[in-house]
Amino acid sequence: MPAQEESPPDESNNDEKDPNLASQGIDDVDDLLAEMDADVVIDEPDEMILAKEAEEIIDLPDDESLGLFKTTSDTELGEDPVRLYLREIGEIDLLSIDHEFWLATRIEAARRVEVLTRVHPIARHGRQYSSSIYRALYDELVIGWKRLAEDTLRLGYDFPDLSMINAEARMLRQAWTIETPSYLRNYLDNGRWGVDHLWDQVAVNGLTVFICFYLFPEELARAIEKFFLTKHRMPSRNTFNNHLPAEEILLTELEDSEYRAQESRQILIRSNLRLVVSVAKHYLGRGSSFLDLIQEGNLGLLRAVSKFDPSRGYKFSTYATWWIRQSISRSIADQARTIRIPVHIFETFNRLMQSQRQLTQILGRLPTPEELAVEADFLDPKDKQLILTSKGNPNLLPPDVRVRWVHAAAKVGQVLRAAEEPVSLESPVGSEDNSMLGDFIEDEDAQEPMDAAAREMLREQVKNTLAVLSEREREVLEMRFGLLDGKDHTLEEVGQAFNVTRERIRQIEAKALRKLRHPTRSRHLRDFLT
Repeated sequence: MPAQEESPPDESNNDEKDPNLASQGIDDVDDLLAEMDADVVIDEPDEMILAKEAEEIIDLPDDESLGLFKTTSDTELGEDPVRLYLREIGEIDLLSIDHEFWLATRIEAARRVEVLTRVHPIARHGRQYSSSIYRALYDELVIGWKRLAEDTLRLGYDFPDLSMINAEARMLRQAWTIETPSYLRNYLDNGRWGVDHLWDQVAVNGLTVFICFYLFPEELARAIEKFFLTKHRMPSRNTFNNHLPAEEILLTELEDSEYRAQESRQILIRSNLRLVVSVAKHYLGRGSSFLDLIQEGNLGLLRAVSKFDPSRGYKFSTYATWWIRQSISRSIADQARTIRIPVHIFETFNRLMQSQRQLTQILGRLPTPEELAVEADFLDPKDKQLILTSKGNPNLLPPDVRVRWVHAAAKVGQVLRAAEEPVSLESPVGSEDNSMLGDFIEDEDAQEPMDAAAREMLREQVKNTLAVLSEREREVLEMRFGLLDGKDHTLEEVGQAFNVTRERIRQIEAKALRKLRHPTRSRHLRDFLT
């Protein structure tokens, strides 16, 4: 940026103190632009460029992503909220798998306390009963450790070290940024976690024991550990009750665990905002802006944090990606289209469009619904293999396969019709905006000009011919033949209208028709008979 000459101190100070001078300068620029008849265009950042910058932030290591926007001025960032947001999330450190496990365990512990609180209310009749929560936790500890011992013995593994579990839980109460690896997670991560159902039960019971030690006050947890190391079993209910602290101390412990859970939720959310941007950039060009996609993805991330179970054995990012995609896809289906279609139909339509593009490149033409049904997996694998073997010839297929193929093709047509985008009839056509799309659509109910003119001439001729009749005769014929409202009336209905018998109406009608059949009157109407 070229260097600017320094202004005298007194002048620069005067300009800063007098706001009228700044506004006067802006007015002068506006007047000059008005005289030049110039249009002021403010460039907005292209969303594909923003997505590219977001991808650079996500792919770079932490130390490089921190300085990605260092060269961008604060003024430019302030004008662009997306770039400012990308810069902020680029400064947040990523979490290790152990840190994710610890944060999720804190959240899960608070969730279990909330469930126990519904069964064992902490406050009753103005008194605190926090000890009931800890007695319930003690029952879970005893049952969890018993099942853990039985399952590990059945699978041929050594028992987990209770002292190591208690030491890790004690450190987790103090801070989640522990330098040493997680003993429990490494014990469970033996290649069978998330694959073997029996080992998954070991993980559930092991996490239960870990959470109980995490929620117990430190002195109580030490007493249980000491008793177990001495007696090689869990203490009895009476022994546990004797070591319970006062109600006030227990209530403080529960409040601290809830505070730590709230802190862990915020850290887990902020540390995975890059994941949301990484998923959102794949949904550009579907009717929603990049910032809206990020916001909807963040809602899915919040849902993932509230649902994540650390005992399942997978990383949080793997679990959260599904919720983020689900939230973004549902938002696009709900908001990006004028007429809302269900999410599953929208996803099926996207799959069809992808198959259609692939077949168009292969065939050199648009594929038929039957070809799309085979390519987009609308049929069972066996039926698909039979159709491919027969090279699409229906005569070579069994009748039941042929029927299922026809039904699948009909379903493809329904999805394609349901996902069609509506077009406004007032959409401008051409660059001049003088014509609208509705001007070029045929009105099937409209008459041809020649037919409309002939019909109008016939109407005028019939009116002139009926003028020679009496008023009653003309009204009877108009009602009998529906010349006014297009509806024919019976003799009975016309008789009731004139308060005479139907025979009298028949006589009046016959007399009027004889008058009209006279050659001097009927010849004017014969030209319209074709």
